[in-house]
Amino acid sequence: MRIAILNHYASLPQMGSSETRHFELAKRFVRDGNDVDVYVGDFSHLNRQKWTDIYTEVFKFQGIKFIVVKTRKYSNNSLVRFLSSHDYFKNGKKRILKSDYDIVISSSPHPFSWSLGWYYCKRKRAKFIIEIRDIWPDDLVSLGMISYSHPVAKFFHYMCKKYYPKASQIISLVPDLSQHFRRLGLQNREILYIPNGVDIEVFQNPMQCTDVDEILSKVPQGVKVVYAGSIVPHNGVKEFVELLNHIDQIIMRKFVFLFVGPSQKEYLSQIKAVAKENVFFFGAVSKTSIPYLFSKSDVLLFTLSKTQMKNPAVSSYKVLDYMASAKPVLSVDVDGLIFKLTNGAVFYKSNDPLSLQFALEKILSQDLSELGQRNIQYVMKERTWDILYERLKKAILY
Repeated sequence: MRIAILNHYASLPQMGSSETRHFELAKRFVRDGNDVDVYVGDFSHLNRQKWTDIYTEVFKFQGIKFIVVKTRKYSNNSLVRFLSSHDYFKNGKKRILKSDYDIVISSSPHPFSWSLGWYYCKRKRAKFIIEIRDIWPDDLVSLGMISYSHPVAKFFHYMCKKYYPKASQIISLVPDLSQHFRRLGLQNREILYIPNGVDIEVFQNPMQCTDVDEILSKVPQGVKVVYAGSIVPHNGVKEFVELLNHIDQIIMRKFVFLFVGPSQKEYLSQIKAVAKENVFFFGAVSKTSIPYLFSKSDVLLFTLSKTQMKNPAVSSYKVLDYMASAKPVLSVDVDGLIFKLTNGAVFYKSNDPLSLQFALEKILSQDLSELGQRNIQYVMKERTWDILYERLKKAILY
C-alpha cells in the first residue's frame, strides 16, 4: 500500500518531544512493507524552526519519506498562524498530486489538512481518512480560549460538517466523540479510537545524554521533582509554582523542582517572578533525551489548569512517558486522568496548598515505587505503539 499522512505539525524524536505520533505509526507501516509519505509544514510553533533549515524539501528518515510543504512563520495564535495553516493546503496541492496513494490520512488540529486530503482523494479516488487529534473548536471552548460564537469556532464548525461525512473512516485520539457530533447536528458514527502510545523499550534502557547531565549539574541536591512538557498557561505551571510559596520551608528545602520544556516568554517571566530559589527552568530537550532525564529523577510532576474537558490529557505524550518510566508521579487531582484509573500518582488539589504539602510529605515518608509499577503495567497492556499500530492496521488496510 502507498499511504500519505498529512500533518502540518508532524515531527521526529530528534526535533523535540511533541508530535512524534505519525513517525511511530509510519515506521511500523514501512516495516510491514508499505510506502509512507508524511507531509509536514515547513514551520511549526512546536519545533520553532524550519524543516528546510535542517533537512531538504524531500528527505527520508528510517524509511519514511518526509515532504516539506512551504508555510509561513508565526509566533502565536493569530491571523498569521491561520494563514500558515492555509499555506499548508494551498502549497500542498501542488506537491501531493505528483504522487499516487491508496490511502490518505488527514490529521487535525487544523482542518486544512482535511481540505488537502479530500482535494487529493476526490481526484485520485484514494481512501480518505480523517484523524481528529484535538476536538476543535470544542477543546478551545473548554479551555476558555474562545466561545462558540467566535469566528474561529464557526469556521471549524463549518469544516467539521463539511468533511466528516466525506471520510470513509474517522480516527480519534479521545474515546468518545458523541457529544461533539450531537453539537454539530451530525449523525453519530463508528469511530476508530487510536490514542497516542509510547515506546517502552527506550525507557527500560535509557541512553546517557549530555544535555540532561548539563541540566542536572546546575541544580543543588534534593529530591528531584521533574516536569517535562510545554510551559504554557493551560498546563497550569504558574498555579503550581504559586502553591509552592505556601509550603512549609523545612519541607521545601528537601526538594528541587525542575521544569524542562518550551515556553512562552511572557508566561515564563510571570512564573519566574513568583518562583522560589529551588525552582529551576530549562529549555526543551529532544524526545530521545527524555528517558534518561526521567531515570535521573525521583518524582515526575503533572500539572494542568482548570478544564472542562471530559478526558483531559488522554493522549498526552507527557503522561504516557511518565507512566512508561515507572517513576512515581505527583499529579493535580483532575477527573478523567489516566493516573486516576491506575491510582498511580500522589494527588494534590490545584487550589489547596495544604493538600500539596500533604502530598510532598507523603513523597518524603513513603516508598512509592508501587505507583510507578501500576502505571507501567497499564501502558504495556494498553498503550504501546505496537499494540495501537496493529489496531490501526487491521482497520484501514484490510
